[in-house]
Amino acid sequence: MDRRKRSRALLTLLGCLAALALCAAAALTLLLRTPDAQDVTIPGARGGIPATVQLPAKLARGGEVPVVVLCHGFTGNRGGDGHFAPLADDLAALGIATVRLDFAGCGDSAEPYTAYTLANMAADVDSAITFMQSEYGVTGPVGLVGHSMGGRLASLYPQLGQYPAAALVLWSPANGTGLQGLEFLNIEDFSVVEALAAEAEANGQAGTKWGVAISAEFVRGMRESDPNAALRACGLPVLLTCSGQDTVLSAATLAEAQAAVQSLPNGQVETEAFAQGDHNYGNADPAVAAQLDETLRAVTAAFLAQHLKG
Repeated sequence: MDRRKRSRALLTLLGCLAALALCAAAALTLLLRTPDAQDVTIPGARGGIPATVQLPAKLARGGEVPVVVLCHGFTGNRGGDGHFAPLADDLAALGIATVRLDFAGCGDSAEPYTAYTLANMAADVDSAITFMQSEYGVTGPVGLVGHSMGGRLASLYPQLGQYPAAALVLWSPANGTGLQGLEFLNIEDFSVVEALAAEAEANGQAGTKWGVAISAEFVRGMRESDPNAALRACGLPVLLTCSGQDTVLSAATLAEAQAAVQSLPNGQVETEAFAQGDHNYGNADPAVAAQLDETLRAVTAAFLAQHLKG
């Protein structure tokens, strides 16, 4: 073979090797790329539950992958006031799967709001965890993140749910004892809240200024529950965040939640970083709102990674 032919053959070989290297790199990129979030309908005890699943890039050892259920607040939805989707991305990057769902009467749920009860919310979380395990083989430790009423549910889930939880994150939870947990229905006058509760229990439901009707079952579930006592009893790692400009929950309610979490061996309370935040960790200044969101997600992701993957 003359020199020119050898040169062409070498160039061809190098070209083939380069092409193979590019293909391998592309394949590796595809394998490691975090999958896009996927909207799903989860089979539930009362029908389909609208939800969004976010998986980490690698599920080769699916049984070791933790799963976190993101629980929104009263009249909210699985967007979590804009925090849940980016948090799900953050957790996926850390190898943690998430599922966020619309509770009864919220978001894309086809149920009436009167089906929004603590018992039904806990059942929906059960269904979400079952779905993640059966559909994706994600059977690692379970965590819950809950905002406001979703935080109350997360606090009570170790009592109400069928799966053992390994860690809880509570964003400004509505954790007042009994009916005090409904103070947000009329924070200015608690006698109005008591009257609404009595009406619901007498008539099956009662309308609220929030534009939804609460059911007698919801009121009974609130009256009979003590989320802070449930936190103390479960003894789990718990992260509590509270914002400084909360006009939905009283200072007394937030202080009681802080005392409960601080009593736990692995309890962590974060307040200073959220001094400028409202109940939903927002602010009229876009730059401040962005910083609040970033900090909220960072402390949440770090806490969950520590206690679910540690």
